[in-house]
Amino acid sequence: MPNDRPKMKILFLTRIYPYLPATGGDMVYSSGLIEALARDCDLTVLTGGNGAVPYGERTENGVRWKIVKGKRGPAALSLASSMPNIVWRFATPEYRAALKALLDEPWDGIVVDHFGSAHVVEVLEARRRAGGLAPVMYLSHEFEASARAEKYATYGGNPVKQALLRHDGEKIATWEMKLVDFSDIVSVINPNEEALYREQAPAKAYITTTPGYTGPKVPHRTIDTSVPRRVALLGGRGSQHKQVILKRWLEVSAGPIADAGIEMEVIGALSDDLRAEIESRFPTVKVRGFVDDLTAHLQTCRLAVIPDFVGRGVKLRLLSLIFARVPLVGLEGAIDGLPLKAGRDYLEAASLEDLVEAVTRNIDRTDTLDALQASAFDACAGKYDWADRSRGILGALTSFRRAADAA
Repeated sequence: MPNDRPKMKILFLTRIYPYLPATGGDMVYSSGLIEALARDCDLTVLTGGNGAVPYGERTENGVRWKIVKGKRGPAALSLASSMPNIVWRFATPEYRAALKALLDEPWDGIVVDHFGSAHVVEVLEARRRAGGLAPVMYLSHEFEASARAEKYATYGGNPVKQALLRHDGEKIATWEMKLVDFSDIVSVINPNEEALYREQAPAKAYITTTPGYTGPKVPHRTIDTSVPRRVALLGGRGSQHKQVILKRWLEVSAGPIADAGIEMEVIGALSDDLRAEIESRFPTVKVRGFVDDLTAHLQTCRLAVIPDFVGRGVKLRLLSLIFARVPLVGLEGAIDGLPLKAGRDYLEAASLEDLVEAVTRNIDRTDTLDALQASAFDACAGKYDWADRSRGILGALTSFRRAADAA
């Protein structure tokens, strides 16, 4: 029997049109949710551009896009603002004017995607005071206050730069709680981050929205001695803290891993300057860069290393590795937010030096590696459908609205 009930009308507020040339896990997460929601609701997305798409309104694949100038600079001007840099640079007059106009339409729910969109609180607050604002959900990509502090600590620089970064970190903590306090529902990407938010906002409604996965899945794989003694370092290197992680890991590991006769490859897009630096400083490391058929290439690797000592959320590259059946060896805390258990589904180490030892000790234990990849795949199978994420978001907004109407 057909369902004649009208679809919910949802306004999705995000920073950047989440398609090429924009890249990164946050773009994958935003685009995956947008595409899933578009199948279940009447979806309008207000976003800044990505340097390639024209400004204006368009409808594609069931999504009504409103694309405006979405970034301003130079970054130093944010020092005079109460907003942290990551929020200030997306608070363009064009975006705020477009949001005010859209709020004249009736909505069943509003989703604020990513902390960088927190500037919308000022516009939404004014509309709430005037009455009639739909339920608001904050779609968190990570617990920003602590994650950003960890990232800033890796940047180095002189005492003045460090002081400015600390000040920006304080503004991040303030604005993150402003966004959480204003929102009716908070969605966390990592189930372990809910407790961090609850410490400061215990009465808030929370849901967990882990990423979905639509990439290739290898149905069967056997890791034996025919697989090259090769280690994969997979990930984007666009942000400064990711570059710091990569360089620090290579400083610790490149020599000992080469001495053990093990190949190590850096896989994923990176700049020409970073490639040149790695090839110059670490000549035993192969910089593969972007790979057309990633899943096929990963079948030539015995394991993947996750050396991330900063960063929260859920690393989307972990799902690519797991569904390609590549065993994971990571730093404690780096493999988080997934239904995996250390020792059963992956190996972990307490320090980068211990991580090197774990790689060299286990590279030839092919039975162990084979068991790890099979166990991790089975633990994640069937749990990363984007459609489930859409239903969770819409269900939470519907439940909140019904409870508010009944109150």
